[in-house]
Amino acid sequence: MELTKKQRYIKYICCGVLLVLAELLQNISGLMPEFFSSRCFIMIPALIVIIIGEEEIPAAVIGLLSGMLWDLTSGVHLGFNCIFFAVLCFGISALMNRLLRDTFITNMLMCAMAVILYCITYWLCFIVIKGVEHAQNTIFTFYLPCAVYTMAVTPIVYIVIKIIKKRLHMHKPSVSKKH
Repeated sequence: MELTKKQRYIKYICCGVLLVLAELLQNISGLMPEFFSSRCFIMIPALIVIIIGEEEIPAAVIGLLSGMLWDLTSGVHLGFNCIFFAVLCFGISALMNRLLRDTFITNMLMCAMAVILYCITYWLCFIVIKGVEHAQNTIFTFYLPCAVYTMAVTPIVYIVIKIIKKRLHMHKPSVSKKH
């Protein structure tokens, strides 16, 4: 079932609104609780759950725009998140469309992989390479706790976004195989 032009516009507007809400939850102090100084990177699982089921190019564009939004609100390292999320979303979309089925387990694995990859890549690029003092400690005191916190919130994000996608008919219909 192909979406009409109007349905595609509504779909992408809803995706944008969901990602902006995730960005606001993530970056406005006090909206998401912090545990032991770790923050929830809620935009990553929201982005991954949204792009699963999309074709590679639209997924990469959604990732690029989400990364741009994160870069604009962070004010530092402009361009890192754009490139990272565009490549990540393209890869996950290709993997999900060609090899894996869209299930709860695969969504959780993709989100966990994305969060850990983001934390380690960011830590390597902007903490270790820059020679920040006590860089080796920050992976254990900030980045990995942030990853664990984000993964703990991921099932809630998955459920909320899947309900919205189902209501808006944004999911791919399952193809029944006849024997």
